[in-house]
Amino acid sequence: MKTINQHKSLLLVLLAMVFSFALAACSDDDSTGGGQPEITSVKILSSDTANYSYDLTYTKASPGTMIAIMGKSLDGALKVYVNNQEVYFNPTMNTDHSIIVTIPSEADGFKLSAFDSTIPDEIRVETTHGSAVFSFKITAPGPQIQRLEGEYPRKAGDMVKLYGLNLVDIQKIFVSDVQAAQLDTTTWTEVPGNKVDVTKYTTLTMDHHLNDATQAYETTSVISLELPANLPDSGSLVVECAAGTAYVPFSVLPGKPTVLSVSSDMPQIGENLILTGREFVQVSSITYGDVTLSDKDFTVSATQDTITIPFAKKPAVGSATKLTVTTPGGTAVVSNFYDYTTILTTFDGDATDNGWGPNALYEDAGNADGKFAHINVDDNGSNYWGTMIYFRKDWNGNSFPLSANIPSTASSKEVYLAYNVYDNNSDFNSSTFSGMIRYLIQPIGDAENYWGGQGFGFAWKEMNVSWEFTPAVLADINGKPHKGQWYRVVIPLDNFACFKGMTYADIVKTGINQFRFMEYNEGATKGHVDIKVDNVRVIYVPNK
Repeated sequence: MKTINQHKSLLLVLLAMVFSFALAACSDDDSTGGGQPEITSVKILSSDTANYSYDLTYTKASPGTMIAIMGKSLDGALKVYVNNQEVYFNPTMNTDHSIIVTIPSEADGFKLSAFDSTIPDEIRVETTHGSAVFSFKITAPGPQIQRLEGEYPRKAGDMVKLYGLNLVDIQKIFVSDVQAAQLDTTTWTEVPGNKVDVTKYTTLTMDHHLNDATQAYETTSVISLELPANLPDSGSLVVECAAGTAYVPFSVLPGKPTVLSVSSDMPQIGENLILTGREFVQVSSITYGDVTLSDKDFTVSATQDTITIPFAKKPAVGSATKLTVTTPGGTAVVSNFYDYTTILTTFDGDATDNGWGPNALYEDAGNADGKFAHINVDDNGSNYWGTMIYFRKDWNGNSFPLSANIPSTASSKEVYLAYNVYDNNSDFNSSTFSGMIRYLIQPIGDAENYWGGQGFGFAWKEMNVSWEFTPAVLADINGKPHKGQWYRVVIPLDNFACFKGMTYADIVKTGINQFRFMEYNEGATKGHVDIKVDNVRVIYVPNK
């Protein structure tokens, strides 16, 4: 309320200034009104003092703006027109030297010349003693550029497309050799640098519509433009519109690609592997291990920041453990991708089932991924001993081998128990089902402590009466569960008491003798569990 009141107070001050200006002008002018009316300037009455000053005059404004029409012999006004559309004014606020009006919004039916060439950009005042006209532009919303689309390398005569919002009332398009990042971080009234004008461009799309979310009008814009000669190697492509200036990075060659995230380090066959990042421009190939994918094997988003790979082939054991994205701008490398040394078990004979019941089913996937564990049960509640996946390396008491490709100094908060899961619409994370997964990790030589009741199970951080868990049951790296798809579940080893506060070197020394995932429901609410599990492993995800 304080801010609102301050804005109201400022507007009252501005209105008072308008009247004082008018009165002063009247006292200095022998005219008593009645002469030919004249509009000399327009002032903007706004609480936005950072962008508007009452000491200045303006030749354009946006819908919804309160303005003061300044001039001579404006008393006795009968009607005020903006863009040839009559607008309301308060006659009691009408003086010989000013009229105050608020430009209507588009939502109120006000029309803009940007979308109707028959509309004049002018203010017209009709009085009892004549009319006055003044050139004044009512602007569309401010322009935004979303992306520039075009093949690389770029040269004079090439056609590119510009996608954005409100790219209307265009006054000029040019390429500056000043980088967009510099424009982001400096103050300027005019875009600096050496400029090359774009003279040939065509508007392909100008979809003016009401945004349901904001209840404001906006224009979806697509512009096709021909690149001029003498282009800089890099800089900014700039569009100056009546409402403002927008720009986007420009370069003759694409920037080097960057991978920011990978949805899984070891995706399941049939899973969509998602890479997010920057500069995924004209991706020519993606390689991992001995597998090379061409552009027909993956999809790059129109925004060039996401790659979707329908994962169909695993790399050979022993091939390089990295993924590489190649573009004309260079390569981006993801380390520790499909690292077989991280695996505890794939359920394909590389570990020993303890054989405890009720045991999960172990089914063949029918593809190159081999077997997976399957828990598919109805849980009626008060279940303290559910269907489980319970494995050890062998009966000789050995530890599962742990990868040498993880930094020895990595924190247990950066080292995760991970596995692939397919949740076939189980009732987890629902107020109608109190079930969860109970995890166990048993280090080497600690069977006595385990059976003595201390245990080494993962403890949920929160578990309230609504049976909501933090993190969610079957959570990915972002704490989110998913339904009807393969994805990666991760749990920091720091959440297990036996590894809390350790480094990876300590974890390797302590060892992992056994692990168990048990469907568990100590509450009274019922539900169904149907999950498939594969590729149980210990991985490293560094803190950002």
